[in-house]
Amino acid sequence: MVSGESYNRGEKIESSKFGADPGLATEVSSEVEVASNLGNNRTPAYRCKKCRRVVALQENVVDHIPGEGETSFEWRKRKSGNPYNKSEESECSSIFVEPLQWMTAVKEGAMEGKLSCAHCEARLGFFNWSGIQCSCGSWITPAFQIHKSRVDISTV
Repeated sequence: MVSGESYNRGEKIESSKFGADPGLATEVSSEVEVASNLGNNRTPAYRCKKCRRVVALQENVVDHIPGEGETSFEWRKRKSGNPYNKSEESECSSIFVEPLQWMTAVKEGAMEGKLSCAHCEARLGFFNWSGIQCSCGSWITPAFQIHKSRVDISTV
């Protein structure tokens, strides 16, 4: 991500580089109009569980290749058991998104911190320009992590 490299060099990142705020009414209504014109192509949206504000759309999600799960973590953190038994595929407990306009701490220039809902201040996740390890074991850099347990998935 170019923004991450610029940030590491100490450059200020312009607000125009951040993704649009999906929670603003005008943007969501235009998304709904586009979706209704396309028929059944409804876009998944992630909403704050506390206030139902849209915090991210599927197009804001940064996909990653799942890692090796627990074997990617320190040996102290691994559960005992057969390391070759990988029948239990675990889904990532978080989503990673591009930096968005509502992320005030990110816009203020912090290197790492909490991501809180712009409407109700509920804690949604964390961000770290140096990266965060996903529950699947994969490292995402820079990371803007939203916990799935803090958001509901709906369609717009």
